[in-house]
Amino acid sequence: MANIKLNLKTKKNPSNLNIRFYHGKEIDCNAPSMILINPNIWSNKMQNMKNQVDEETKEFYRDIIKNIKDHIIQSFVRDFTLGKVINSDWLKQIVKEYYNRPAGDKDYTLLFVPFIDKFIEDSKNRINQSSGKKIAERTIQKYTTTKSQIETYETKVKTKFLIKDINLDFHKSFTTYLKIDKQYSNTMVDKIISQIKTFVRAAKEYGFSTSTDIDSRKFTFSRDETLDTYHPESEIEKIFNLDLSNNERLLDVRDNYIIGLRTGLRISDLKRIHEFHFTTGRILIASTEKTGSIVEIPIHPQIKSILDRRDNILPKIISEQKFNLYVKEVCRLAGITQTILGYKRNKKSNRKEKGYFEKCELVSSHTCRRSFATNLYGKIPDNTIMAITTHKSYAQFMKYLKTTNEEHVEALEKYWEEEENKKTVTK
Repeated sequence: MANIKLNLKTKKNPSNLNIRFYHGKEIDCNAPSMILINPNIWSNKMQNMKNQVDEETKEFYRDIIKNIKDHIIQSFVRDFTLGKVINSDWLKQIVKEYYNRPAGDKDYTLLFVPFIDKFIEDSKNRINQSSGKKIAERTIQKYTTTKSQIETYETKVKTKFLIKDINLDFHKSFTTYLKIDKQYSNTMVDKIISQIKTFVRAAKEYGFSTSTDIDSRKFTFSRDETLDTYHPESEIEKIFNLDLSNNERLLDVRDNYIIGLRTGLRISDLKRIHEFHFTTGRILIASTEKTGSIVEIPIHPQIKSILDRRDNILPKIISEQKFNLYVKEVCRLAGITQTILGYKRNKKSNRKEKGYFEKCELVSSHTCRRSFATNLYGKIPDNTIMAITTHKSYAQFMKYLKTTNEEHVEALEKYWEEEENKKTVTK
């Protein structure tokens, strides 16, 4: 008589239930079931969930386990009768077939959140194919945050989603929840949805059945208008010429800010600047933090001035949080206080709100990179700027370019003035 047992071989959470299928003395094979479960709720001895597990969870796993067992037994009866070899390879293939059953069958697949747990765990040792480095801790944290959002939503709607449930219906209800209940910005919603698409596509690569809706153009979310600020050359001059000789704390921040404004480096690379090689006229970077690119940047006269003043000793590096706080002080002292439209975090709601604020309140480490690209755009070839900023995509590069409405108006006024002068000269 054919028998099936499901056993956990590890205490890691989640763990993959292992299937042992045996019949008589000649057939005894094993394969992963692809059913992830918390080891604290499963008993190998009982071949069932422990008594203290809630009824909803019990019912869910009972259905999954019953259906995969039925599928294995039915496949065995068919294939054994046909004389096929029944071994572990056969069992693995039968399990794989189960998760790709034709539409119309009751298709139980893996729970979405446990799969995300597995994806996160695997990602800790996964290599980013673009940079050749391990997945960054910051990226892992983003995965974890998105998983938490889904778990909170599941609690609200009292549903545990399967991978195949992640479709346009899910998208509609989940994005509504993020906007109405969580009051997230459009940009934040789109980032979460992008993470979810990453998880589902990974599940598909693992061999699980997924909804085709994930590739629909509708499975996205329109981002808010980008209002990130930047410094034109005139403001950079004000910051550079600001006398901070009596304030070492802000002097270090200002000098690092100027280095960022004149190199276009990300804050993650600015924090590693002591690792870089400074030659007579260039900064050599063997590998940038995010993309792993080799970069060579000419030393701007303002950076040279900073190095000369400091006897070639680079300014002190501080955390990104403190840097973003102190650089606002620097810009205020430099008189960059004009009112502009932007997004600022409301401390009470912990959400970014659109409004008119003093420009010094809106600057951050990211202002460096946007200012660098914007100030050089149109003056040197785009591919030259991209080689330094390490943008791989032209579309992504264009998003970094910032020009204020006032500058657009001034450009139009200048054009009209030139046209009028031409008419005058003609007369």
